[in-house]
Amino acid sequence: MSGPRILMTTEGTYPYVVGGVSTWCKQLVDGLPEASWQILPITAGCRLTEPLFTLPPQAELVKRIDLWSGEVPPWRPSSRAARDRTSLPAELVRELLGWQGRTDALVDALLWCRRRPERVRAVFRGSASWKAFLAELRDLLDEQASEAGLAPDLDLHRASQLYQTLYWIARVAAVPTPPTDLLLVTAAGWAAVPALVHSALHGTPMLLVEHGVYVREAYLGAVRTDDSPSARFVATRLARGLTRASYATADVIAPVSEANADWEQAFGVPSSRICVIRNAIRVMPDPAPLPGGATVISVGRLDALKDIHTLLEVAAEVVRHVPEARFVHYGPVPPGQEAYARSCDALHATLGLGERFRFMGGTTDPVGVLRDADVVIMTSISEGFPMSLLEAMSQARPIVATAVGGVPEAVGGCSFTAPPGHVHELAMGVVTLLRQPALAATLGRRGHERVTERFGEESWLAQYRSLLLELASVAVAS
Repeated sequence: MSGPRILMTTEGTYPYVVGGVSTWCKQLVDGLPEASWQILPITAGCRLTEPLFTLPPQAELVKRIDLWSGEVPPWRPSSRAARDRTSLPAELVRELLGWQGRTDALVDALLWCRRRPERVRAVFRGSASWKAFLAELRDLLDEQASEAGLAPDLDLHRASQLYQTLYWIARVAAVPTPPTDLLLVTAAGWAAVPALVHSALHGTPMLLVEHGVYVREAYLGAVRTDDSPSARFVATRLARGLTRASYATADVIAPVSEANADWEQAFGVPSSRICVIRNAIRVMPDPAPLPGGATVISVGRLDALKDIHTLLEVAAEVVRHVPEARFVHYGPVPPGQEAYARSCDALHATLGLGERFRFMGGTTDPVGVLRDADVVIMTSISEGFPMSLLEAMSQARPIVATAVGGVPEAVGGCSFTAPPGHVHELAMGVVTLLRQPALAATLGRRGHERVTERFGEESWLAQYRSLLLELASVAVAS
């Protein structure tokens, strides 16, 4: 065998979206040319027709699954007795949203979708399926679980939205996957669905890499939205169900930080199946000195988990102390986050920031834009092991960041950190660095030394090469 075949499933990231997870995917695919990479991206509302990343010769785009696509699987004749499963929506809601949902029953339902792709749409359109779904949903809302609390009422509108979501899950499960030696899942959510089915069909080993803890981010996102209790219930229960199934199926889970591993163990994953591999970066040997223009740069998509509201409030406080300070933010608006982006624009206007804070949209060169920074700031309420901070350290840029997820593991004592949402502490960190350029330069150099010693790309690739080849060899041997 020249090299293992690895099917990488992604969710709203590589190769159609630029960001930390996409950078990680590119690093791994480019850095391990001995493998044959099969990329299966799942997107929602992505208008791009061509990938933003150029795939190397050892990689191919298998198929793009667009959740909102109207594409229908080809019809195949079969007997009605063999093709009908009116209980399918009810099974999915019970096993995904139920507090004690069963992974084996969920996978069985998803397997039926793969074996009968031409019937999925018809089943969800049937009145018997809808009635069975409603009956199961009522039972689910009445279930008693002391850890879960009371479920809110779901009106008909919310129930129909959930029904549509379950249809999308069934459609994702129905998409065929190619022969492969290893399944590499990049998030414990939608990206896991094709892998769950493939693993059940063929016994292929599955590696789950968790950048941000999927279920934790769903909880945090729900708390910080103005959605109704029923909408938050559906979002968090769905994320919990997908996470539990992902954790139960994965042969190995590779979180990018110890903080993630703590969550996985809390969900019952034994430490023997967890292998922490922190993110890494190719380090610049001689970074340029700080430009000295009082420029503060941040990189990250516009959504509630990145807490752009706090970033704007920090900027307003900083410019009161350092009037010449200018903030520049690079990051796209993901599908579904348009309302949050509008709220950021409104807060920007309310704070009267004007040209002192500029939204630049996405960038294809995050390392390049960080070279213009005198300070790099991150105000997220959830992170895995953020690539943007490693990129800042590789450029010897001082950092002010929230101490969430793997951030403390990444920056060590080379930056100012504060709890999420603490505007004054974050702002004073920025003010201190802008007013004391010698201290800023010292922290930048320390960060560069730290990333060079601990988070270099070569050792990171070696860890993944060893793990992937070990898992793939199990599949080949069997």
